[in-house]
Amino acid sequence: MSEQHDVIETGTAKLERVDGVIEIHFDPNMKVSIAGMSEVVRAKSDLCAVEELDVLAVLPEDLELELNVLAVDHHKVNGGCGLARRLALVANSTFNERLASIYFRYHPRPHETKVFLNEADARRWLATRPVSEN
Repeated sequence: MSEQHDVIETGTAKLERVDGVIEIHFDPNMKVSIAGMSEVVRAKSDLCAVEELDVLAVLPEDLELELNVLAVDHHKVNGGCGLARRLALVANSTFNERLASIYFRYHPRPHETKVFLNEADARRWLATRPVSEN
């Protein structure tokens, strides 16, 4: 059986579908804007248009973003995320962790979402079965 593998590069992130997970790695050299985040959400939707997938989003430790990015429900504005399921967001810093927690408090996703400080913990969580499958 061949591994399913697709890649989309946007102006602010690289998205890759590998073995049932969409991995999003934000570019540490780019400032994230509303337009940039919208582009990422639409690309994610394209990658999970035909099957349910979990999402691993990895922020750079020194994330630069326009503050108005936090005021927008990107999931709602951009038509959802296709068949995306759980989201594991890797903050890589306590500051990013706080920002993400505030964002998801005001803009909850329809599926289980967790924020992690490191990628290993996020991957371990995604390796477990979703709550709906237990």
